[in-house]
Amino acid sequence: MRCRKCNKNYKSGAHYCEHCGAMTAEGDFALAMTDFATATKNLARATVKIGKTSITEIKPSIDSAIEQASKAAKEMKIVTKPAAQKAFEAATTALQLAAQAAEDAATKLRKVSKSQ
Repeated sequence: MRCRKCNKNYKSGAHYCEHCGAMTAEGDFALAMTDFATATKNLARATVKIGKTSITEIKPSIDSAIEQASKAAKEMKIVTKPAAQKAFEAATTALQLAAQAAEDAATKLRKVSKSQ
C-alpha cells in the first residue's frame, strides 16, 4: 500500500505510515468505524431514554384505555347473553325440526322401497 502523503509503501493493515506518520486508508477506516460505533451506541442510549420517557408519559392513557375496553367487554357480555340464549334455543329447535324432517323423509323412502 502507498502512503497518500509521502508516496512510500507501508505494511498492509497499518493505521499510520511508518515513514511519515500520516494516517493510512486503513487507519481512516478504523477511525470511521470507531466513530460509527460510538454514534450508534449514543443513538441507542438516546432512543432508550426517549422510549422510557414516552412510556412513562403514555402509561396512564394506556391503562385507562384497557380499563374502558374491559368495562365495555363486561357490558357486552351482560347485554348479549339473553340474545345468545335465544339464538341457542332457536338453533336447537331448528335442529330438532330438521332431524324430524329427515326422519319423516327416511320413513317415506322405506315405505316406497318396500312397496316396489
